[in-house]
Amino acid sequence: MTWFFVSVVVFMAGHIVPGLLRGAITARIGHTAYIVTFSIMSLFLLGWVIYEVQHADFIALWPYEIWQNHVTLTLMLPACILWAAAIIQPCPLSIGRKKGFDPAHPGINRFTRHPLLLGMMLWGLGHILPNGDLVAFMFFGGATVFAISGFWRMEKIRARHMEDAEYKAILDGTRRFDLMGIAEGAFGWRDIVLGIGLYIVILWAHPHVIGVDPLAAIGG
Repeated sequence: MTWFFVSVVVFMAGHIVPGLLRGAITARIGHTAYIVTFSIMSLFLLGWVIYEVQHADFIALWPYEIWQNHVTLTLMLPACILWAAAIIQPCPLSIGRKKGFDPAHPGINRFTRHPLLLGMMLWGLGHILPNGDLVAFMFFGGATVFAISGFWRMEKIRARHMEDAEYKAILDGTRRFDLMGIAEGAFGWRDIVLGIGLYIVILWAHPHVIGVDPLAAIGG
């Protein structure tokens, strides 16, 4: 379990330190190189954490039931659609594309300014139930808390690079979370199609990458 905690600390440091030094790093290597390097490093560190979760001592907290996997599969579909929206649509106050935002047509930002983080929250919540051991609970629960806290953190980071009037205008026309935004065109057909495609890819890749087949777990 020691290496699990080490991997988590390094993962957190790998996100906090580059964020604090982002200005200096981008000035030296450029914005694109920073994003690519940060993304590769994040995936590597996440893979390390997942490896340690899989190999940590098993300390059961609650028994496994098949219905728990149905919760995971259900929550992962909207999570994938949210991730797709974060890729396709501009998210000026969160992780994702900053350019191209139109205050008159906020899109996904009318439902949530943070589709990637909200999807991560659903991913974390959905994986807590079928993984009823201590380390998995800390990992998925921590990921959920990390995603929620990122709502406020990302807005503060983006605000540093905006004029006050621009920042206020975006805040006024967007929401951290508002279900009414779904009825107001938050999601386009491309978000849904890409999200479903991503969902299918994850279902296919999960047994090969993680070693667990979600469909087999429910008898599919």
